[in-house]
Amino acid sequence: MSEDGPVRLMELGWQDVEAYLDDAATPTALVPIGSTEQHGPHLPLGVDTYEAEDVAEAVSDRTGVPVAPTIPYGDADHHLAFPGTISLSTDTVVSVLVDVYESLLGHGFENVITVNGHRIANLPAIRTAMSAVAGDHEDASFATVDLVRVAAEAHRELRDGDPDDGMHAGEFETSFMLARHPDLVDPDSFVEETHSGFSRFRTNDLVGTGDAVVSPSTRHSPEDGDLGHVGDPTLATEAKGEALRERIVTNAVAFVEELQAHRAGDGD
Repeated sequence: MSEDGPVRLMELGWQDVEAYLDDAATPTALVPIGSTEQHGPHLPLGVDTYEAEDVAEAVSDRTGVPVAPTIPYGDADHHLAFPGTISLSTDTVVSVLVDVYESLLGHGFENVITVNGHRIANLPAIRTAMSAVAGDHEDASFATVDLVRVAAEAHRELRDGDPDDGMHAGEFETSFMLARHPDLVDPDSFVEETHSGFSRFRTNDLVGTGDAVVSPSTRHSPEDGDLGHVGDPTLATEAKGEALRERIVTNAVAFVEELQAHRAGDGD
């Protein structure tokens, strides 16, 4: 395996994978999953997939852990009102992940870490898939690096907008794309788009610690005139995107290394 850059599973021969499985103290794989869904008029459909792949490959680069091909579809039913969105049902996402996990474990991988770029929204399916597989693989370890949850503190520290502005194609995702894929961002289309709920318990603050009531979004959620995003992309900057990405990657790398040490018996 190469020691320079990310270790992409799809670029390896079977014998390279076999060697990794034989040599690693606790063989680990990264599984990035994103989504293909609308992100307002200023960002492309593939934001979540770009983010998942970018973070997973950065973690692979720093740890040497192989990264599986990115799954570009997720549970995005709530965006189907906008053209171009491709959504898998929750059951399908679960089935895809179960098959991927089972394949990796069958070869001898012991730790499977899912990198979720479809922030928060894919988590129910990921949790269900991990639980379904874990029951038959008691010696395996599963974890999810969600791009919001793994750097919640960084989001709070870097945020300039109102916490209830929301986080779909707003300040943070736009900043990430400005830092990593600026050619896919249309600054001329930046428009603040916030939505107030009917109750103080309905919040868009995904990293908040206040009281909240959770309710699902559906394909019928957008109202006439909605542009698709929730938040304020006018507050986005390349510097903010780089800072957020670095915190996400640093935290994810630390977790991977701590998990591997623990699983190898060095973390007791």
